[in-house]
Amino acid sequence: MKKLLSVFLAAAVLLTATACSGGNSSQSGESSSQAETDSSAVSEESAAESASSDAEESQQESEADPESESEEADDTRTDYEKMVDRSLLSTGDMTRMANVFQRAQNGEDITVAYIGGSITEGYNAGTTEFYAKICTDWLQEQFPESTVTGVNAGISGTPSLLGNLRLERDVLSSDPDIVFVEFAVNDGQEPEYKNAYESLVRTLLTQDKDIAVVLLFTVLKNGYTCQEHMSQIGENYGLPMISVPDSVYAEIEAGRMTWEQYSDDESHPNAYGHSCIRDFVANYYNKVIPVISENTGTVDKNLPDPVYSGKYADMHYMDSKTMTNVELNNFTPYETHASFPNGWLYKSGDGGSIKFSLNCSVLEMVFKANDSATYGTADIYVDGEKVKSVESNMSDGWNNPVTAYLIDNDESAEHEVEIRVESGDKVAYFVMAFGYCD
Repeated sequence: MKKLLSVFLAAAVLLTATACSGGNSSQSGESSSQAETDSSAVSEESAAESASSDAEESQQESEADPESESEEADDTRTDYEKMVDRSLLSTGDMTRMANVFQRAQNGEDITVAYIGGSITEGYNAGTTEFYAKICTDWLQEQFPESTVTGVNAGISGTPSLLGNLRLERDVLSSDPDIVFVEFAVNDGQEPEYKNAYESLVRTLLTQDKDIAVVLLFTVLKNGYTCQEHMSQIGENYGLPMISVPDSVYAEIEAGRMTWEQYSDDESHPNAYGHSCIRDFVANYYNKVIPVISENTGTVDKNLPDPVYSGKYADMHYMDSKTMTNVELNNFTPYETHASFPNGWLYKSGDGGSIKFSLNCSVLEMVFKANDSATYGTADIYVDGEKVKSVESNMSDGWNNPVTAYLIDNDESAEHEVEIRVESGDKVAYFVMAFGYCD
């Protein structure tokens, strides 16, 4: 605009000068006419140069500011499409996922596992509409020459403390190619949760097979989520991250969506909410699929230092089916839970115990909790010394699995472990399983 104004001013000055010259000189009409012609030619040339310069400047500004096109594109997208775009916090390093997709394109079968709490399990979404299934179905459509198998390792009410313990049994045993991790509304903010979550991630990334790991962050109606510290872990390892807080919850806060559209209670997505998550996952997949060949390659297995801790990595699972050196006193093998069928039950007033020896640095116990006076307390002895008491009568218990660390050391050693229930009023105590680190 400034250049056009300069052109108009220059032309005005030139015309004024020509007019003044014609009124005060004795030049002939031909000279005057020639001057006017020359003046006109100069003006036209100047205007053309200016127009060309403006066009070049406009092009340079467009090239210098590529977001101008993006902003225009934003104006044409629907609110839902913008929400889907916001859900992808990071694509991370695409190498692992591109390698998996390349194999799928070649017709090789792949397995996708999903580990998390009740949202992953599919609570409140019907029998076929939960995200783990519909994401697997979507991926199958993209690679029809491959068989895509989904493994749902979600268990209601469980945090990464329990997820890390059962990772070996419920996920790694299926030899997965892709693993989604969802514990953002089940975990707490205490260090033990952060350590367990990061240990789970590190375990997945250090397998012989190059598993593609995706972090999924969910949110409660009150806004609670562990996305902040979990995303720091994801960024540290260059992982793709998908956010419900940055997408759905942002829409709700902006008044363009209600929580009731997404969920029928305080935490669990309904069928529509799960379809949103499916679209978020598909959005990430669609970032990788067009550039598979450019991103396949060798995976760097040298992990950076932990953000918090990886001390619980590579935890092993054991229960009454796999433990052989166990001494039982008034504890009997028992189907303690649908997800932990090989546990032990104490139900007596005479006292009882479970004794075993184990070489480990960390030992974690899974027990059943309930808000009931009939659920007892176990005293934990390590190498003959009482280290803690673990109550199974909990005000927030509902026959759900809960974990407790019995040993938490930096170095491995041989330990004698006893879970003891003292004699007294007849109570029940359910031990479901153990997890340990070498």
